[in-house]
Amino acid sequence: MELKAKVLVVGGGAIGGLFAWRLSLCRNVIVSVVCRSNYQAVAEHGYLINSAQFGTAIYRPKGLYKSVSEAAMYGGPFDYVIVALKALPNIYDSSEVIAPAVSDSTMVVLFQNGISIEDPYVKRFPTTPIASSVSFISVKQTAPGELRHGGFSLLAAGMHNKPTPSNTDKLRFLLDAFESQGVSSLFETDIQPYRWQKHILNGSTNPVSVVCGGSSCQEMVNNDYCCKLLEELMAEIFVLGKKVTGKSFPGVDGIVDPQTATDYIKSIPVPVYTSMLVDSQCKRPMERDVILKNPIELAEKHGVDVPHMKALYALLTMIEEGYSK
Repeated sequence: MELKAKVLVVGGGAIGGLFAWRLSLCRNVIVSVVCRSNYQAVAEHGYLINSAQFGTAIYRPKGLYKSVSEAAMYGGPFDYVIVALKALPNIYDSSEVIAPAVSDSTMVVLFQNGISIEDPYVKRFPTTPIASSVSFISVKQTAPGELRHGGFSLLAAGMHNKPTPSNTDKLRFLLDAFESQGVSSLFETDIQPYRWQKHILNGSTNPVSVVCGGSSCQEMVNNDYCCKLLEELMAEIFVLGKKVTGKSFPGVDGIVDPQTATDYIKSIPVPVYTSMLVDSQCKRPMERDVILKNPIELAEKHGVDVPHMKALYALLTMIEEGYSK
């Protein structure tokens, strides 16, 4: 009898839903998903997926749950817990959310944006292997349970702690499963340069789009003053990331400096609106801590000046406080 790996995806939004779908196509993987706001839509209709890379599909998870506790009770134990929740440490602790599903045999795999996201998991689960992953992908949930994906998907991952041969093999198994279903997957002994690489765009366009009051990424880079602001902010990210990691960035999408980053944005043919902007417009909490606060704290630790990050963080905290007015 063939043994199957059991995977729980916590956070069934755009990223979680799409990657759960790709994993579910592997014959040696059993995938369960925890959904929150879109649970009813997915339970009734499944995920309705329109992907330029993979085509159209309806994906009905074999295990669909409203909570992690319910998943652990009826679907566990799990070999992998993939965390695809928004990283909002100022609102809740994601490590606490997943705790009911983490057993002695579980590897936690983080599919979250931002910097220093791994720390709460290492603190809560000191004996658990934690893998950190970075996804380069364009996917959005246009309505509850309806996903629209572009023509590209790249996943880079590595062990954040406990890089033993058995843990490395376990992570490679998961990456091989993704690779077999068309998701380009890289194993990296040090994943942090990839995390900072993604942060060049995430850490700049997200906060600036909110302060701009609703502009697309293309509108921002086509305004000379805003483009200059973005490039100066990106320069802070490049300097800080290299100082923290001691390494150069991998240059995904040809982005090797602020100029190539803004040129890349200009080359995208359709308007791109950041997730932080959408959250702000809906008066939802923004990922401001992992996007700005954590890098600011690292900058202070490493003696790097980041005035643009500090200014934007102050403005975002005021914008969030204004939600209740």
